Amino acid sequence: MSDPLLDIRNLTIEYPTPAGRFVAVDDVSFDIGAGERFGLVGESGSGKSTTILALMRMLRGGVVSKGQMLLNGRDLAQVPDASYRRLRFAEMSLVPQGAMSSLNPVLRIGRQINDIFEDHGVIHPPKDRVSIIEDLLQRVGLPAAVRHRFPHELSGGMKQRVCIAMSIALKPSVILADEPTSALDVMVQKQVLATLGRVQKELGAAVILIGHDMALMAHFVSKLGVMYRGKLVEMGPVKEVFANPQHDYTKMLINSLPTFERRTRAAAADRRSS
Repeated sequence: MSDPLLDIRNLTIEYPTPAGRFVAVDDVSFDIGAGERFGLVGESGSGKSTTILALMRMLRGGVVSKGQMLLNGRDLAQVPDASYRRLRFAEMSLVPQGAMSSLNPVLRIGRQINDIFEDHGVIHPPKDRVSIIEDLLQRVGLPAAVRHRFPHELSGGMKQRVCIAMSIALKPSVILADEPTSALDVMVQKQVLATLGRVQKELGAAVILIGHDMALMAHFVSKLGVMYRGKLVEMGPVKEVFANPQHDYTKMLINSLPTFERRTRAAAADRRSS
């Protein structure tokens, strides 16, 4: 068996508070290989997004107090800040939760995508730059003309696809998606996840999907981790977790999904009471 692409070992993240340290992520371990899809699910405040932000070195006030984060066998804690800036997008990229707040409102989409290349020293001749940006947009199902538009001229689903296009611009080996569909309606959620899955296959990249929607996880990921109060309380192949959940919180998440059976019982109860 090949070594994992991303290996998280005993990760602990703390925030200092006036009342003492607050442990947001408590001894979390998991790994993911190339081409795999891993889901982290849990309620707000469970530590899932904090884990992802630690990987990107974007924590605000938080401190990694224990553990290792290995990317292709390299300990990310030993990477200097200047080199980490180059690592983002090139080796590991983030699809953020709020596309509107992540995109610069006063810059056209094409300019924002081109900034990624320039920040990493990838300079294209003017005649090639346009075609490269247009190709990126078309790969995520957007018209090439979107490069001329400002973020406010796009729908929520289109903005999220722009963020996906930006995340794959430098062909990273790991894509971190932090609740990328949380503000979208059900049909657009499906389209965005289909787009993410398609570009992931093209790159052969690993994807970590963060969220709280078990139904979306069931359709997208192959391996699922359940976080509760900062701990990874359950992990396994997604089919096994759904078929035989071990932790009470996992059972509660699965039972919260609507089913025809529960609807029928509720309807029958309504008829009896009428």
